[in-house]
Amino acid sequence: MPYILPAHRMAFFFSPKAGGTSLRAFLFHAENGFAFRDFLVQGHRMDANKLTANYRFNRVDHGALEGYRCFALLRDPVRRFLSGYSNRVLHYRELSIEAAGQDLLREGLPPDPDIATFVDNYIGYLRCSKPLARHFLKQQKFIGPDPAHFERIFRLEELDELVAFVNGECGTQAKMPRLQTGGPKLDFFALDEDLQLRILEICQHDIAFQIFPEYWGPYVHLVEDEMVGDAAVSRTGTAG
Repeated sequence: MPYILPAHRMAFFFSPKAGGTSLRAFLFHAENGFAFRDFLVQGHRMDANKLTANYRFNRVDHGALEGYRCFALLRDPVRRFLSGYSNRVLHYRELSIEAAGQDLLREGLPPDPDIATFVDNYIGYLRCSKPLARHFLKQQKFIGPDPAHFERIFRLEELDELVAFVNGECGTQAKMPRLQTGGPKLDFFALDEDLQLRILEICQHDIAFQIFPEYWGPYVHLVEDEMVGDAAVSRTGTAG
């Protein structure tokens, strides 16, 4: 289910690697009046991710949300992709020998891949780890295909707007923490241009690009340059 605030008839949908851990903790604060912190239950640590599991949109009991105001949180798909690699592959090592050795052997893939190796063998690596694969599903798998389902869709890059909105609606002063930050920060534009294009090819069908066309802004020149290059090759081939 999304994180719901029954007292205010509000439901918030989100995706892995799109601020969901921080959003859970923030909404907990808004709902309870005190900040969330990890706690133990019979020796088992409970972190913010345990507050609610964000199922795929088609597995949510939408009937139970009838009459709720629905909201969503989206992230730049390219930044989300790099965050997923950094956090799940480098930090949590979900493609290590210890975590996925047999599956890596079956696929004939090396463990702990660098970013280029991961992108080159993207589908094969996702087959090696179900938890990893879930983090790389397109965001429409979690918010659904129709933006009209939501009263408002927020961008992770403008969290202050979401914080102000929720606090205004709920009469609270909740704070948005910054959680799930493990792993190095990768600069997309420091990568080889061919690698940039392959990442864009993977991310291009994410619904966030449809809902927020401005997300394409930093990358559109790469696509245009590629189209110009293809046209030049075509003309050269014809002339030859």
